[in-house]
Amino acid sequence: MKLNKKIGVILLITCMMLATLTSTTATDWPMFQDNPRHTGYISQDTSYSTQEWTTKLDGSIIAPPALSGNILYVGSDSGKLYALDAQDGNETWTYDMDGAIKSTPSISGNTVFTGCDDGYLYSNNAETGTLNWKFKSDDSIQTTPAVADGKIFFGSDDGYVYALNQNDGSVIWKFKTDDAVQSSPTIDGDTLYIGSDDDKVYALNINDGSVKWSFATGDNVKSSPAVCDGKVFIGSEDNQVYALNANDGIEVWEHNAESSVTGSVSADIRQSTVYVGTEKGDLYALDLRDGLKKWNISVGSAINSTPSIFGNNIAVGTDSGSMNIYNKFTGNGVWSYNPGYIPNISGTVSSAVTSGGSLFMTSSDGNVYSLNTDEQIAPMSIYTTYLVAIIVVIVALVAIYKKIQSRKKQKK
Repeated sequence: MKLNKKIGVILLITCMMLATLTSTTATDWPMFQDNPRHTGYISQDTSYSTQEWTTKLDGSIIAPPALSGNILYVGSDSGKLYALDAQDGNETWTYDMDGAIKSTPSISGNTVFTGCDDGYLYSNNAETGTLNWKFKSDDSIQTTPAVADGKIFFGSDDGYVYALNQNDGSVIWKFKTDDAVQSSPTIDGDTLYIGSDDDKVYALNINDGSVKWSFATGDNVKSSPAVCDGKVFIGSEDNQVYALNANDGIEVWEHNAESSVTGSVSADIRQSTVYVGTEKGDLYALDLRDGLKKWNISVGSAINSTPSIFGNNIAVGTDSGSMNIYNKFTGNGVWSYNPGYIPNISGTVSSAVTSGGSLFMTSSDGNVYSLNTDEQIAPMSIYTTYLVAIIVVIVALVAIYKKIQSRKKQKK
């Protein structure tokens, strides 16, 4: 009987330890907008959270990170690819490339795929950063790769959409558009969806690159598609947000956003809602069935990032340096964090990467930030030091001025 009690106690302790370990495991966000369909939606598992921290990297950062396990992968315009511990921001490894990194890496298994301004697509070991292989296109790669069916897909400024063998980087097929491709590919089933600066949206067969359909908009399509509910949602610099039939490319609806749309659309099929920001600084919630507006708000600054949906909230980064969180049902403000305190100090903020109660973001000031969205806690800003220094100088100058004025009165 005593032995059975001891065994029971040991099992109970073991279960508690396993529960603790589970609570420190992140919900992965392994690519741009979390999943191959780029919906940007993640259910909020609040069991995972990290410390609040800030890490300064070399160079400016314009793309959000990717999260796999407890590692954040992020590139900067200095050409460095970083692997950071998501718990504290400490560097795990770095890898130097020969050009700026302007897009989010993609993680598949033990491999990180990254496009670079030097025209190469890099394949690196996710644990060590060691180079597996690299493939040269004829121009800058500013798209986030997509991985499916043993292939890696991406677009290049040389106008091509490429499909490579995931294991060795050999070319399986490539498809030529009529201008640069800065839209990141989206995969759904055996179809790849992507936009081009030739003003078109394409649906390609992932096996051979053959065109299933194309749709012409009125301007560049830098926005990346989101696919759900049998539709492809995408924005264009012609000010429109489009919903296209995923099978044949026929327009289902379009919504005039009254400003250029370069960021991508996020989709919450449970609420039948898509979210998108504009260059003018408006954030829209549209009914994904007919494109009718549910609500819209002005954030006071351009939105070139993509909204991220988590739980009952939506997070959007702005060009003025703030990460704003809104209630996804009403558009009411929930919380906002600006490391520069006032607009246009800290630099443009990326799209958010969320996991449980943690939110990760990057900024063009070269910093990566980890926030706690459950308790609405952010790390102390590096700009606090500057602000304190300015206040000290102002106080000192006031004191000196008063002293001078006092001496003048004494002389009189």
